[in-house]
Parts: sequence; C-alpha cells; structure tokens
Amino acid sequence: MAPEISQKKNFSSPQQLLRERQLIIDTAAGDEKAFERLYQLYFDRLYQFIFNIVRRQNCIEEIINDVMYVVWEKASTYDHTCRPSTWILGIAYFKALRGIEKYLTRDNKSEEYSDELDYFPDRGVNWVSQLEIHNWLETAFDQLSAEQRAVVEMTYFQGLHYNEIANIMQCPENTVKTRMFYARKILAKSYQETSGS
Repeated sequence: MAPEISQKKNFSSPQQLLRERQLIIDTAAGDEKAFERLYQLYFDRLYQFIFNIVRRQNCIEEIINDVMYVVWEKASTYDHTCRPSTWILGIAYFKALRGIEKYLTRDNKSEEYSDELDYFPDRGVNWVSQLEIHNWLETAFDQLSAEQRAVVEMTYFQGLHYNEIANIMQCPENTVKTRMFYARKILAKSYQETSGS
C-alpha cells in the first residue's frame, strides 16, 4: 500500500475567503498595497503548485510573476462565483503548462534540482522514513503527465474538490477523476517497485 501523500490543507475559512475577495476588489481599484498583500499571500502556494506541475525550479518565479500580472490586469473580471484560490490557481495552471513548453525540453530532463529545494525533515519525526517518502514522491511525480501532476497537486496539496479542479482545467469533472485514477495507479506501481512489494 502506498504511503499517504499529504493531508488536505484548509485554505478556505470564511474569514480567509472574505479577506482574499476584498484584496481582489481593492486590487481591481488599483490599490498596489492590496495587490502586494495578495502576492505575498499566494507566493508560497503558487510556488509549490507550479513546481509540482513543471517539476523544475528555474522558471517558477517568472511564471508566478506572469500569473500575478494577470491577476493585477484582470482583477476587475473576478466575478465571485468561485473561490479566489480557484480563480488564481486556474490562471497558474495554464501559465504552468505554457511554462513547460517555453522553458523545458526533453534534453534537459536529467537536470538536477537546485540546492534551494533541499529537503529538511521535520523535527520529532522519523526523518529517514520521511526522506524515503519524499524521494519516492519526487521520482514518482516525474512519471505523471503535467495534467496528472496538476490534479494530484490540486487535490492533495491545495485541498480543491474535483468540480473546482474541472473548472480550473476547463474539462469535465469525469476527466479530472480519470486523470486522478491513472495518477494513483502510476504512483502505486512506482511505490511497489521502489519498496519491492
């Protein structure tokens, strides 16, 4: 049996949603300080999200800047029918896919990760086991397509529901479920091969 990938994070408390919506409203009105707060609020989340799709560090900050430029330019078009995170991650998803096309080639697939992404285990846990799981995830994620990685990332790390992911990816919810099904199969097979089970 494969290890649990992660606990879903709760980014959607009512106060958080209201705060993010107000920041977008203020950004639409040209408030640079509100935009800066929104940028800071989303930077780490976008960094992880984009990395888990493109799998390379060298273009992430540029993609984040592209995403947030669109947020600045299009804040007035946000219609509050979805969570702010769904809207922003939707922009990030398509920018990340373009980033793959623009920055990555098959020739540099073997490029090593930057030292900035070194893994430091949490204190008070079995760090050897944690490191093994981390290494397995890094290897296993490389076997998934960009769309499969995005579904896993949005489900397990961003805490989104399938209908929100379908909205972001602009595809039917059943397509999201199918991508998750195949991603889980690939991850389980990779884990069995790694663990020798």
